[in-house]
Amino acid sequence: MTPNVLMAGLFHETHTFLAQKTTLADFEAGICVDGTNMVRTMRGNGSPMDGALSVAESAGWRVIPSIHMAAMPGGLVEAAAVARFEDRFFADVVEHIDAIDAVFLILHGAMVSEGCDDVEGAVLARLSTLLNEAGRDVPVVAVLDLHANVSQAMVDHSTVLDAYRENPHGDARDTAVRAARTLDGLLKSPCTLRQVHRPTPYVLPPTGVGSAADPMRAVLAHARAIEARDPQIIGINVMAGYAYADIADCGFSLNAATRGDPARAAAYLDELVDVLEAHLDDGYPEEETLEVVLSRVDALPPGDGPVLLVEAADNIGGGSPGDATDILAPLLASGRRGIVAVINDPDAVLSCRDAGQGEEIHLKIGAKTDEFHGEPVAVSGRVRHLSDGVFDLENPKSHLASMRGTRIEMGPCAVLENDQAIILLTTHKTAPMDLGHLHSQGVRPEDATFVIVKAAVSHKAAYDPIARATFNVDSAGLCTSNLTRLPYTKLSGKRISREGAKS
Repeated sequence: MTPNVLMAGLFHETHTFLAQKTTLADFEAGICVDGTNMVRTMRGNGSPMDGALSVAESAGWRVIPSIHMAAMPGGLVEAAAVARFEDRFFADVVEHIDAIDAVFLILHGAMVSEGCDDVEGAVLARLSTLLNEAGRDVPVVAVLDLHANVSQAMVDHSTVLDAYRENPHGDARDTAVRAARTLDGLLKSPCTLRQVHRPTPYVLPPTGVGSAADPMRAVLAHARAIEARDPQIIGINVMAGYAYADIADCGFSLNAATRGDPARAAAYLDELVDVLEAHLDDGYPEEETLEVVLSRVDALPPGDGPVLLVEAADNIGGGSPGDATDILAPLLASGRRGIVAVINDPDAVLSCRDAGQGEEIHLKIGAKTDEFHGEPVAVSGRVRHLSDGVFDLENPKSHLASMRGTRIEMGPCAVLENDQAIILLTTHKTAPMDLGHLHSQGVRPEDATFVIVKAAVSHKAAYDPIARATFNVDSAGLCTSNLTRLPYTKLSGKRISREGAKS
């Protein structure tokens, strides 16, 4: 019998300290598609939903397409955006409740909205209630981002959660394929699964949770070893968490799905906590001031490639505005040359377009979103390039594909050039996760002396291969790696630094 699988997606990483909210318009500017248009838009675009749809096609599912929504990381999600998803999704659930054999969801796991600290948990709980009231016992499988802040509700109201295992997220589509195959196995050979969840008191900054470095590397390796030796374990998720959500469930967590004894699975998670704690200090990396970094750069031996100045405090992939100037301004003031930078500044793009390509212009750029990301910096230069800002990822497994698929729209863009710097100005903030970001605008970071990278870890797959050296710079911004600078109110008893807990 052909299984009927209702599929949907809701994807947002919410930075609760940002003043600007994430609106329905932000989702519409990202991904907001429903019904048959969801399949038509998402199939073949390299996203996790594409991966799931590919399995549905090969496995012969009858897909009931509901709605898929995704927006770039940003501030608290407005209630209207959540309502847009819930209205369509739950209407489809109710309409098809007697026919559906399973539900498959693409989620992030760190979404916070007006009035709800755990959007995904609330959605799964409501889904569970509807299914139970209708007497339907069907599997609910969900894909999560590695940075999910997993709640007990997410675990209690799903059959299997399956999270990315790489950071940068080169495996986002592959994870959805794996999860969909798990669901296909459950449809063909139903069995009883139990999920076990293990929260921890540790909140780690994004710079401390790359999968190629400890503690993530060690914990992930141990999790894979457990899976290899115990065939009853369906999978173990190592969840780095998302540090910029001031919610009770914020932080590093572990969960496992098993066919066997849940107490045994819980013991495995205890093992993994021990591995985490053995490497915990590596999860709180220290950063240096620009002055110190530049002195270290001057002491480097000769070499090829740019020096990456990583501006994690304005990590676009973590939700920050992408317009911080706390590195660019002093770097320009120092007289350094060969600088490549990207600033999200729609007003500056308009000024460049008004001036025209090839024309000289003087303007102030950056730091226009709020008071936390520096001051606008005066720049004079030639408008070198203007474009619509549309490009295709050079690496179809880029971290950025997990959010947007392989075609990216930065909005109208301008490239400004003077004798010190080449600066790409964008209309929509775009995380530096793929070299096509700059190459599409005629900018070659490979030829630069310095590249300012507004990221924490997600840039590494693209930029590390071309870099001469990399330095994480301590700068102003709400994605700071020094979590003690943030005004948390809901993390009582959790550890946010090497020194100890948040009281």
